[in-house]
Amino acid sequence: MTSANSVDRTCHILNISIDLCTVDEPAAGGQRRIPGGTTLLKWTVDQLQWDSGSLATFDEAGYLLLGQLLSAEGLSAAQHELTRMLAELHPALRSDEIYSAHQSEPWLLELVSSTAILDVVEQVIGENIVIWSTHLICKPPGTGRAIPWHQDGTYWNLAGRMTSLWLAFDDVDDENGTMSVLPGYHRGILPRRGTGDDFFDEEIDPAALPQDVAARAVAYRFSAGEGAMHDVLIPHRSPPNRSPDRWRRVLVVRYMSADGDLGQKQYPHYRTNLPFDRQFILLRGRDIRNRGLIPAGDFLAKMRSG
Repeated sequence: MTSANSVDRTCHILNISIDLCTVDEPAAGGQRRIPGGTTLLKWTVDQLQWDSGSLATFDEAGYLLLGQLLSAEGLSAAQHELTRMLAELHPALRSDEIYSAHQSEPWLLELVSSTAILDVVEQVIGENIVIWSTHLICKPPGTGRAIPWHQDGTYWNLAGRMTSLWLAFDDVDDENGTMSVLPGYHRGILPRRGTGDDFFDEEIDPAALPQDVAARAVAYRFSAGEGAMHDVLIPHRSPPNRSPDRWRRVLVVRYMSADGDLGQKQYPHYRTNLPFDRQFILLRGRDIRNRGLIPAGDFLAKMRSG
């Protein structure tokens, strides 16, 4: 992992305005005016768990625990919105297949645009920040799929600085299928092998992992509203949700520097199952390659206007 001030790492087979104006962060830095009232809903705490030594720790380990991200009201609002979305999920889709819903759900774009979050993201990838994708991964009680050790960035075929945010909307632990990362193994692409599984057909070759991988792995055991940031090449895995009565609902956000190679993609809309194109939304800074990136405030206004 390289810091924002060092030479970019090229991930070959990985994980605004046109006049270069500076984009203002939307909705007062991730706040929403509550309908019918005059107060603002504040999605996050004022400052995440990040200090002068955090970037070096992140670069060395490939991940960093950020502590509490969401405010009490932000967590409550997010849980409410997510419960609604799951009730509206198209029957052909699974609850771990909600991709880039920030393009149709204003609350989600507001959340991922919050000032406190972007302040940390900027330390890792620089001041010009695009949201590349979001993924809501929701494992119901007693279900969900086991995901083997893998590296996200190996599948994306991109070049540029990226980082991922992992945010829990429920208390998460080993029983309900939380994710584990392998610190220090994020500096290159590890060899892979086939799994024979239709859904997740590759995994890191076990021979490339340390023999004591279970002891080295760090599980994300979080209270609802807590989160972490990790490198797009850090190996990670997750078991099924074995809890009889607890969901495991998390949000993964992929942020990219605005000078990166963005890549085209279509996703199924979570309500209709119809395909839609990935949009490249500028959350902070400038469209430094003059590609017509969409300022987040403009995108939010368009969504709200219907």
